[in-house]
Amino acid sequence: MVQSNQLESTLAAFSSLKTARAPWEPWWDALREYVLPRRVSEEEESSLPGGTAGEHLYDTTAVEACQKLASGHMSYITPSHEVWFKWAAPDGIGGDEAESWYNECSEIALKELSVSNFYTEIHECFLDRVAFGTGSLYSGVSSTGALMFTHIPCGRFCCAENEEGKVDTYFREFSLSAYQAERMFGRRNLGPKARKIIEEGNDLHTAVLRFLHAVRPRVSRNRKREDALNMPYESLYISLDDRTLTEEGGYREFPYLVSRFLKWGDTPYGLAPGRLVFPEIRQAQFLNRILDTLGEVAAFPRILELANQIGEVDMRAGGRTVITPEAASLHLPKEWATQGRYDIGMDRLDKKQDAIRRAFYLPMLELWGSRAGSMTATEVMARENERVLMFSPSFTLFVSDLYPIMCRIFALLFRQGKFPRPPEAVMKKGADGLLGIGEPRVVYQSRIALVLRRIQSEGIDRSLQRLGMMSSYSPGLLDHVDWDACFRMACRFDGAPEKMLKSMKEVRKIRREREEESRQTVAGQNGESTQMQQDESGNSEALASLLAELTGQNASPSVSSIPEGGMMP
Repeated sequence: MVQSNQLESTLAAFSSLKTARAPWEPWWDALREYVLPRRVSEEEESSLPGGTAGEHLYDTTAVEACQKLASGHMSYITPSHEVWFKWAAPDGIGGDEAESWYNECSEIALKELSVSNFYTEIHECFLDRVAFGTGSLYSGVSSTGALMFTHIPCGRFCCAENEEGKVDTYFREFSLSAYQAERMFGRRNLGPKARKIIEEGNDLHTAVLRFLHAVRPRVSRNRKREDALNMPYESLYISLDDRTLTEEGGYREFPYLVSRFLKWGDTPYGLAPGRLVFPEIRQAQFLNRILDTLGEVAAFPRILELANQIGEVDMRAGGRTVITPEAASLHLPKEWATQGRYDIGMDRLDKKQDAIRRAFYLPMLELWGSRAGSMTATEVMARENERVLMFSPSFTLFVSDLYPIMCRIFALLFRQGKFPRPPEAVMKKGADGLLGIGEPRVVYQSRIALVLRRIQSEGIDRSLQRLGMMSSYSPGLLDHVDWDACFRMACRFDGAPEKMLKSMKEVRKIRREREEESRQTVAGQNGESTQMQQDESGNSEALASLLAELTGQNASPSVSSIPEGGMMP
């Protein structure tokens, strides 16, 4: 009875969220038609190429803009060939030892991501984020223990936010073949329809079975138990064909990423840039179709001819047409209705296309292209600051949406033993009184993140420059700066590898040894000086003694013993 109530309540919640999602679906279908035609809708059964998707397009500006902005996300937010993030010690956990450990974990995580399918799947997520305003990604571990990610197409899931505006409830519809379902859940856990197909053995790879994955906060659990049924998030797999509960489990962290391009009111779904310029996208289609027609008319003009000339007008190059005096007096045959203004149409089309490109932030991406080489460094920085700041709301929202997944990746790798042994400096007492690893902060190092943090960096540089000028008048001002912290922070800010820096323990040890060597050197120098002084003093005493002995053997007469007016004999 408990399982039946759980199943019905889950299906009822899914139906309610699906109803709330319904107003978005027409917009997604329209954007899918003009912006991302290769992405099939939920109703389409096949995602194979060769269908009718994209055949009606007359202008591909929005399609190309979507592809470029999604690629820009890959290049400037999560580049696979660069260090695009680092974990840092959370608030309340300080010290260089903690920072060093989190940075080392970051380098390991980047290597793990590079050998997983993360960058392939996140690109598909970026395409949905740009085209439809909402992208989604599942994060987990494969059967081999490697990180595994799965892109969830927009329209195949529905979700809800908690009181803090964070997505914590997620329902995902997906399909499996009977063969895949048996491997994933086991034959005993499947419904009657799936078991029948498997037992017959005819359609194992072609039969399609529909499932629902529901993830939401667990209402009641025993926090002292670590099993799947007492984890913070419950996980339910339901067979939609048989309305049976296939598998029940749990997650320690929320496994789904839901990234919005821009927020739209209080809904959990995002606003796409194409929706802001959808009239321009439609008008660009119309204008391009008209201009194509006008170009064809100019290349193949309409001909006005007499009725008795049908079939007699030779349209071939160098062709000859014999006409009657009547036709000659009427100037027939002749071109007809071919005087459209192609230049005006192209001017209007350029304005529509430019509006579409600006909505998809292509000027910002072009700034880092070939034109940047002809600009001075100051001009490049000024334009970067201006244009990237316009993109900052979307980037900031992405950072906020991505944070739970970054924490989940950290937890997955830590539980797998991929990280080095944590020092005591990173341990933190939780609300239950137990010690645990502090949840890291995520510091993004990508190009856009660095541009957005340039103000802070420039402030540090200006402060040090001012300090350099003022310290010549008051050297004591240098005491205000913690040079060790300043240098190490600058290295990490610039994305330098953690192995480049020695730990502060090693630095202090080297400094103690250097001081000890310096003291010994000074002491040795002082000892030599003292010995030299002693030697010099001894030599002086020996010389005085020798002189005394010499004066004792050949003593001269005193003055009083010398007679007045006489000479010594």
